[in-house]
Amino acid sequence: MLQEKRSIFPSWSFFVAKVYEWAYIPYAMQEHPNKLNNVFFALLQPLARLFLRFGRGYREFSELSKAAFVAVAAEDYGVHGRPTNVSRIAAMTGLTRKEVSRIRRRIDEQKAAVTDRGTPLQEVISAWRLSDEFRGKNGAPAVLPLTGKHGSFQSLVRQFAGDIPEGAMRKELQRTGAARIAGETIALCPASPGIEDAEDKLARQLEAGPRALLVKLAHDVAIHNGNDDGGTFERASHGHH
Repeated sequence: MLQEKRSIFPSWSFFVAKVYEWAYIPYAMQEHPNKLNNVFFALLQPLARLFLRFGRGYREFSELSKAAFVAVAAEDYGVHGRPTNVSRIAAMTGLTRKEVSRIRRRIDEQKAAVTDRGTPLQEVISAWRLSDEFRGKNGAPAVLPLTGKHGSFQSLVRQFAGDIPEGAMRKELQRTGAARIAGETIALCPASPGIEDAEDKLARQLEAGPRALLVKLAHDVAIHNGNDDGGTFERASHGHH
C-alpha cells in the first residue's frame, strides 16, 4: 500500500492560519502586540533552516529581505500611481536613504536577487579555489597543511573567515562535506553534482506552495481592511495611539 507523500511544509497551514488570526487585529488593540512578531518568527525559522541547508546565511537573507522591503514599499505606497520616493521608503522600512537608493538601482538593473557576499564558509571556499596562494601548480585547489604562515589552512581562515576560529571553520567544512582532513592536511572536495537539481526542485515547491499562499494572504489582509492599496492596515494599526 502506497503511503501518502508528505509535504516538506508540514506546519505551513498552521502558520498561515495564525497570521490570518492576528493580522486582522489592529496593533493597538492587541493585548500583546508582539503576538504577530511571534508568528513571523515562527514563519522565518523554516525559511532560515532552508537557507542554511542550501549553503546560504544571514548576509544573503539580509540583502534579499532589504530588496523585498524596498520593492514592496515602492510599489504599494506610491501616490497617483507613481513609485514611492526614497525618503518615504526610508521612513517606512528603517533603511537609510542611501541604502534605499542603492537597492533601487539594483532592482532597476534586475539584480535584486544577486548577493555580493556569502557566508564566511563560502568566502573561504571561494578564496581556496581562486587565490594563487591556495592553489596548486595545475591551478586546482591545493591540499593545504593545517598550520603555517603562508599557503596553509590557518592562513586561509585568517584572511577570509573574519572572526571565525580555525576549529569552527574546519568542523563546518567537514560537516557540509566541502573538505576532508587527512593527518595534518585538509583538502577541498568537489561540489556535489546534485545540488543544482535539489535547488531547482525546492524553488518550484516554494513557488507553488508558500509563496502563493503568502501572496494571497497579503492581498486578503488589504481587502479585509477596506482597500487594496497596501496602506489601509498601516493607518488602522496606528490610528489608536
